[in-house]
Amino acid sequence: MDTLIGMFLSGTSYQGPQPRQIISLGAGTDTRPFRLFARQKQNQVVYHELDFAAMAAKKLRTVRAVPALRAILPNASDPENDSWGARPPSGGEYLCHGVDLRRLAQSDAPSTLPGLRTDVPTLLVSECCLCYLEPAEAQGVISWFAHRIADVGIVLYEPVKPDDPFGKMMVSNLAARRIRMPTLEMYKQPDDQASRLRDAGFEFANAVTVDEIYETWISDEERERVDRLEGLDEVEEWKLLAGHYAVAWGWRGNGFTQFEGFPDRLRK
Repeated sequence: MDTLIGMFLSGTSYQGPQPRQIISLGAGTDTRPFRLFARQKQNQVVYHELDFAAMAAKKLRTVRAVPALRAILPNASDPENDSWGARPPSGGEYLCHGVDLRRLAQSDAPSTLPGLRTDVPTLLVSECCLCYLEPAEAQGVISWFAHRIADVGIVLYEPVKPDDPFGKMMVSNLAARRIRMPTLEMYKQPDDQASRLRDAGFEFANAVTVDEIYETWISDEERERVDRLEGLDEVEEWKLLAGHYAVAWGWRGNGFTQFEGFPDRLRK
């Protein structure tokens, strides 16, 4: 995920600096924006996080209570219509919205979100979030943004392959905890994940499993470093698990030149 997001932030098809926008769906307690804004010169980044109102309020309390986070997002605003924001010293803008994503798929969905820009390249991010919605709802959420933003991309991380023995056990274990992932029942293979993005209006789309990512995106040096931190004994089990999760990404319009030819160029 960080690789694709980093590519989006570094690439440009415009002349000169161009603002970029990231919209994280179901962000929860994700720390990516804090790590991003802790760096210098992020004055061209607008970062949105969406989650339930209770989670958005909890994140604000955490930011205000933890000095290290408060230094990254000082002067966080009081919530207004369940949204709050801050302007980091490193530049850019952070906004957190308390919203049930399913509302975006309804006929009475809000027309916009506070601070949302529709004139800059935008990347939607869903890390095991949209998979908890019904397929029509998940596509509705994607469409809400795709209909408003011309230059838009998306990165999804979701489980796949529910019908083989490991997949059936995975689904059964989730069901025992009363957890269901409706999109897993429709988008069963990595190619299905890429197809759903094309169906949603993205001109280009790719999908790969996590085990392929580990073998082809990660350098030998990084794999060796991670293995030294915590030796992996059950390699076959790891490959089996990693083969049942996939990352899919798609885009249309300008601002995604770094995505072109990826990941095929890694194999050259």
